[in-house]
Amino acid sequence: MRNVLRRYGALALVMAVILGVCLLFSHRKAGMFIDEIYTYGLSNSHYAPYLTDAAGGSLKDQRLTRQDLLDYVTVGEDGPDLGSVTYNQERDVHPPLYYWLFHLASCLTPHCFTKWTGLVLDGVLYLWACWLLYRLVTTLFGSRWNAAATVALYGLSTIGLSTMLMIRMYVLMTALTVLLALQVTQLVKAPRPALYPLIGLTVFLGLMTQYYFVFYAFFLCAGYVLYALCRRDFKSLGLFCLCAFAGVGLLLLCFPACLDQLFAEKLVSGGNALDNLKNTAGYGLRFELMIRPLRLKYLKAARTVFFAALPAALLCCRGVLRAAREKRLVLAPALLVLLPALIALPLVTVISPVAENRYFYNLIPILLLLVSLPLHLIETALGEFRGAELVKNAAVLAILALALWEARTIPPDYLYPEYRDYDAAVAPYASGPCVYLTDGYFAPVTQDLLQLLSFDDLFVTGDPASPALDDYLGERESESCVVYVDRSEFWSSGFKPEEILPRLVESTDYTGWEPLYENALSAAYLLQR
Repeated sequence: MRNVLRRYGALALVMAVILGVCLLFSHRKAGMFIDEIYTYGLSNSHYAPYLTDAAGGSLKDQRLTRQDLLDYVTVGEDGPDLGSVTYNQERDVHPPLYYWLFHLASCLTPHCFTKWTGLVLDGVLYLWACWLLYRLVTTLFGSRWNAAATVALYGLSTIGLSTMLMIRMYVLMTALTVLLALQVTQLVKAPRPALYPLIGLTVFLGLMTQYYFVFYAFFLCAGYVLYALCRRDFKSLGLFCLCAFAGVGLLLLCFPACLDQLFAEKLVSGGNALDNLKNTAGYGLRFELMIRPLRLKYLKAARTVFFAALPAALLCCRGVLRAAREKRLVLAPALLVLLPALIALPLVTVISPVAENRYFYNLIPILLLLVSLPLHLIETALGEFRGAELVKNAAVLAILALALWEARTIPPDYLYPEYRDYDAAVAPYASGPCVYLTDGYFAPVTQDLLQLLSFDDLFVTGDPASPALDDYLGERESESCVVYVDRSEFWSSGFKPEEILPRLVESTDYTGWEPLYENALSAAYLLQR
């Protein structure tokens, strides 16, 4: 027992702290990004990927009840139906693996729409990614202290916690990215036949999770091919290429719709990625939009440790040189894993459909090897000395405290505390009618679904003088009415509230309006008699 505590005590402490912080921020999460709501709908809606499909093909002049909205985001009593999930994803732009897992998790609580379905699933995947990162660093450098420190820096970083809190496939892609890096490292350091099919399986699972997995996987596999060629290990090279290409072939076999998605001309597609790649004039702005938040906000603790560890490593340069002569330094496998991430990062930044750093979330644990490397240099240069274990444990505790401070001072994304204000704004009027003014787009209605669930029903229309709208308001006689205006010109209708609200008042017996709140796609108003 004492040996187990000595071996895994630091890791257990770090993982316990990460779990506690994840639960804390999960509790604080008050809202969802539109893509997170799509996760629920695409996973659980029965052969109806979007709200328009659930409403019979169009939302215009449709009356939607609370149950209609719940049916879109929850699983019924019929149990798992992975065929429905696959059907929905064939009409979306992503492969289905994460959605299959999410659907199975939702089946444990049928008819229940809660953030905890996604957060528990993401939390499990996140802890798995942290464990794989620990395995990767120990495999590379043979140091459980270095590995525990790296896991603390990633697991408590703003960008790591944001990966977990966004109920989307990026946390699974991150875990599979680290798994592939671990498997290739094991192949370099201690090759065994079972690794080749496992690498092919990981390539398949990664591509079935998110197509952006391909960039790191491609450059990592290319790096191993060069490594095998340099060693003239043609048998390993052949097995590796065969299994890696088999992983790609399995994607085509299991999800042939990927070809349509990759070559489509949609916002999230291969065609869009190619257009972004050709648009060289936009490179500078994209790098600024995506890297600047990373530089200013994310991984502050990692940067601090790196700039503290690097000078210390230089001061230990004599010991480093001695360790290099004695071949105790482990640099080549680490560079083989790290360099593909450094190549993939600018490429993903350039071609991503929107300037959001979630597209390179999966690269962040690999990039943290930039911290692990100088820590490895220091540990190797110092060698063994009296009290070394105590010093290393103290260093891990100091880095853990630093990472905790970062988590406290720089909260992660996707918490949406403003949603509490949105809920409070509509709560007093939830028993009355609700009107959604949109030209038939499902995106803004989906974005507002959390608040729309407060109402018994709502009426969706693009015509403020619609006779069907008059009938709805006539049935729901009330002194007030909450009205949503779809005002996004890029994503949806682009209605102007100052133009459409007077027309609505003119065609009804309401006398005026006042704003309640607004978000990126819509604005909510209260009409009163």
